[in-house]
Amino acid sequence: MSIVNPVSVPSAPPAKTGSTSNQDAFGKDAFMKLLVEQMRHQSPTDPSDGQQWINQMTQFSMLEQMQQQSAGQVKANAAGYLGKTVSWLDAKGQSGQGVVEQVDFSGTEPTLTVAGHAGVKVGEIQDVG
Repeated sequence: MSIVNPVSVPSAPPAKTGSTSNQDAFGKDAFMKLLVEQMRHQSPTDPSDGQQWINQMTQFSMLEQMQQQSAGQVKANAAGYLGKTVSWLDAKGQSGQGVVEQVDFSGTEPTLTVAGHAGVKVGEIQDVG
């Protein structure tokens, strides 16, 4: 089997803002392109084992399902803060406390509105009362 240089495979297009799935640097489009390139450049005299391809696709499918479950869990965790009193501290050093009034799922990660202050990230929550 020939070796494919992964650097020569075109990268996946950048993720669109507000999409429902997070795209990392090596997303499913890039994986599929790499798989096609591997198949295209394999030696006809020494074809690769079909079981290897099935194993790779199965592993990738399992990884994708775990990522989707993880994203769903993040949303569920964010929704769990609704109506609760929290204190938060952001990267700029701003802090506050209050009741979570709203959860916004429109961006790449959920944000909370706490006592009228929008844009509080779930990871910035310090305490839940």
